[in-house]
Amino acid sequence: MSDEAVEDKDLQANDVLLLLQKHEAECNLRYQAINDKLVSQSKTLDTLDMRMWGIAGLIIATFVAEKFV
Repeated sequence: MSDEAVEDKDLQANDVLLLLQKHEAECNLRYQAINDKLVSQSKTLDTLDMRMWGIAGLIIATFVAEKFV
């Protein structure tokens, strides 16, 4: 239903309730998709975080090994 159709029509309380329920259902789908994407990105960031700590450890180990060699 377009915005013009809603404005032109004399809405009753039940009509508004149905439109609101439809809107809420669509928003819930969008929010679920956003949440799924955030969870996926969180896993990717955790992996990158572990890689960065590994590289930092390697850099420190290289520096310390250089002092003893």
